[in-house]
Amino acid sequence: MLPVLAVAQSDKVVEVTYERSDKGEVTFYATTDSHTPYTVTLSFPRLNNTSYPEGSIHETFIHFGKTRLLTLRPSTENVSIGFSYRYTYRKGNFFLKADTNFVYLFPLAEGKTVRVNRMYSLDRILGKEGQKRLTGLAFHTTAGDTIFAARGGEVTEVNDNSASTSEGTSFQATENHVEVFHKDGTFARYKLFRDGGIFVSPGDEVIPGQPLGIIGGENYKQGSHLRFSVYCPDLKDYSYMPDFYLSPEKTGKPEEREIYVSEHPLPFVIQEMGKKAKKKFLSKE
Repeated sequence: MLPVLAVAQSDKVVEVTYERSDKGEVTFYATTDSHTPYTVTLSFPRLNNTSYPEGSIHETFIHFGKTRLLTLRPSTENVSIGFSYRYTYRKGNFFLKADTNFVYLFPLAEGKTVRVNRMYSLDRILGKEGQKRLTGLAFHTTAGDTIFAARGGEVTEVNDNSASTSEGTSFQATENHVEVFHKDGTFARYKLFRDGGIFVSPGDEVIPGQPLGIIGGENYKQGSHLRFSVYCPDLKDYSYMPDFYLSPEKTGKPEEREIYVSEHPLPFVIQEMGKKAKKKFLSKE
């Protein structure tokens, strides 16, 4: 049996292993304890005694638990398959295409006045001053307001014990947040919750308009606010400005100087639900 070489990323969020069967088959698995989806790329620099082509690359989408990636079968019975393999992984499901026209709901309580500011980062390019890149929206809130899901999906990350305490804070990378993965491969991140103020956990399925937690941020220079961003690892600019339900007559991108009222109309709440989930939800209304 030829030696086996496995090369993986050092942080081990995802681990790839293999098992040999009595028939000489070799099955590869990816395991992760994270509810965040990953795309695993498995390659074989060397393969012997199998019909799978040497140098082949195999990609699979995985998330929480153990996922079968691929099974190699021997070309000659009673002779072991010889191989070396490498793998890498990227956050997100790269088999999906982001729907940049999807209409989100405001992540605030129904009837609440909505005022927003756009958040930018300055990307420096080749030593020049650079250009502004949209990173999200800041929704004005009052400390203690409840924050709601702007779109349905699976909760992938939660941090609820890192709220900043310094007065006049402008930014803190480890702030409390909830991240939700959507059906089209995009993520939404909601930031500045109070310590212990988040209602959901990784692996939970949420629907539009469902409470996520209690906002904090009263110690920030801008006062209490929700930092909200939608992004997709596969998009060129990563983050983008989604469309929102602005009024019964209008959907689109909120303007900074406009005042809106948060509404959660039923057709927008159930728009991504399957038939079974929709029937169950409507029976409770």
